[in-house]
This record gives sequence, structure tokens and C-alpha cells, in this order.
Amino acid sequence: MQLDPEREFVTCQFCGASSFVQTQKRPVTAYVQAQHLPVIQLPKASGLGVSGVIAIVAGLLGVGGAVAGIAVAYFVSSSAVTKVIPGVVAAPGFGNAGNATPLVEEDYYADATLALARYQKVLGKPIMAKQLTLLQYSATLEAQDPKNHEHVDSYRLWANKVDAPQPVQLGSDKARLSQLLFSLADVDFRLVQGMIKQALADLNLEEGKVAVMILTRDSDEKDPLWRVIVNGSRDNGVVEFSVTGQKLRTVR
Repeated sequence: MQLDPEREFVTCQFCGASSFVQTQKRPVTAYVQAQHLPVIQLPKASGLGVSGVIAIVAGLLGVGGAVAGIAVAYFVSSSAVTKVIPGVVAAPGFGNAGNATPLVEEDYYADATLALARYQKVLGKPIMAKQLTLLQYSATLEAQDPKNHEHVDSYRLWANKVDAPQPVQLGSDKARLSQLLFSLADVDFRLVQGMIKQALADLNLEEGKVAVMILTRDSDEKDPLWRVIVNGSRDNGVVEFSVTGQKLRTVR
């Protein structure tokens, strides 16, 4: 995971766990305690800039992962698709029309159209995407900059807030960007819940749970596809689906 002291939460792109980033000026909130969310304590950064803090924490994580304050358990319980987070307000800025609004936790596995609506509200239509990483309570979208088609930016969605864009380094993908991009308008997000149920049933893993869903387009494929990654207590697996919800293959 990439840590940024300016952000309250960071999400692991492998397992989907979101952790609260605690600093000297940002103590752990009552919501974080109530939900038993993991907490990452940044070391005291006296005389260091933001990049210095990130380097120190990344170094600690790389040497045995022994960072004080990281909780082991990750539990988020919600029976509803959306839930207002008490006392937590999104700061004015990108994706909030300049107004401070209460954050609302949204279950994107139960209704993925909520994630699409959040991105369309901020980015407009059409959205030419390179990749969408969908977690149960957050998402990350890599999309083409409509003002500069050579650039791709990453947009983090958590609750009902889309963070400001972060530049994506394309590397070798820059030369074949047109082959990787696809329109989100061609994707039926209403099919996500059904794909999740089918993936869990097909893999039938012990204590299996969907860790992440990735929507991407391989350069040699005409249409994008969904990869549903399921983690179990003893095994893992992936089920691939077309954008029309048709199962393509299962890999254990």
C-alpha cells in the first residue's frame, strides 16, 4: 500500500482492507474504534517532509512489517447498502462541489451502480477507463484525462467522496493506451452482484469471500472483462466474466 499522511485512509489493493492513518494531528476517531478498523501510526516526522514520512513508513513495512499500531482484525458490518458515518464529514473540495458533506458508507458489492454514479458526477460522461478496482466499500478508477488524452489519472472513491486525481505512470502502456481504454457506459454495473454470487458458488472455497473485482481490458481483447478474486481460508481463486455477465473461465 502507498501511504500518504494527508489522507485519512489507505486501502490495500491486494486484500481490500482499509486502514486509518494516525498522525500527531489526527487522532483515531470514534468511528474507527467502533468498527475495529486497522490503524497505522506514522512515526514522528520532525524535520521531514511528506516524502520523508512515506519513505520511513515504507521502510518499516518492508522490514518485517512491524509497524506499531497496526491492528490485525478487519471488520466492517453493515446490513444496508448505504450507512451514514456518524461525526465524519468530507472536507470541501474535489467531488463535493466545494461543500462539506457527511460521508456515507456505500456497499459497492450490493449495488455497484452507486460507484458508477459517483464517478460520473465528478468526471462527467463518457468515462474512458483503463482499469477499475472495485472493493466492497471503496474503489479506484484509472481513467483518461478528457483534456489531455495522453494522460491517465487515478481517482480513489471512499464512501460518497471521490478524491482529487493522482497521475498514473503509464510506462510501456502509453504506446498501446488506445487498445486498453474502454467506456464505462458499455458496462452494466447491475450485473456485479450476480457475478459475485456465481464466483463464490463456482469456486466453493472454505470461508470464501470476494477480495476485489477488477474491470480491465487486455490489449488483445475486443471488450473489457471482470476478474473476481476470491480468497478462502485454505485456497484462492479467480473467475472471469464478460461485461454482459457471462462466465469466461475459472482459475484456482
